[in-house]
Amino acid sequence: MHDLFTSLLQAIITVAVPIVSAFAIRFLAESTAGAKESRYASEAMDVITTCVAFVSQDYVDALKKDGKFNRDEQKEALRRALIMAEQMLTAGAARFIESAYGDLMAFLKTRIEAEVHLQK
Repeated sequence: MHDLFTSLLQAIITVAVPIVSAFAIRFLAESTAGAKESRYASEAMDVITTCVAFVSQDYVDALKKDGKFNRDEQKEALRRALIMAEQMLTAGAARFIESAYGDLMAFLKTRIEAEVHLQK
């Protein structure tokens, strides 16, 4: 009886270990990918927030003070924020945005404009 139990247990372990290992590896891979995506999304939002604040303080506020902040200057402020954001993003975050949203610059432009409204 003891030998039968031992043989049965070995058979179950032989079958179960590879299956459980495969699930564990897959779970860890998906968890790691999710953590990277979350980190890249967080990085992108931090960069955008920083760029909007910087351009606002460095460029927009002075023009507003002088009464010279017109439509052309708004476009220039957006251009500056876009360039700065593109330069500050890591390559990994840029690749993530392109794979998730398609167009890096369109994503940045949309998020920068939304952030401008939030910071007003």
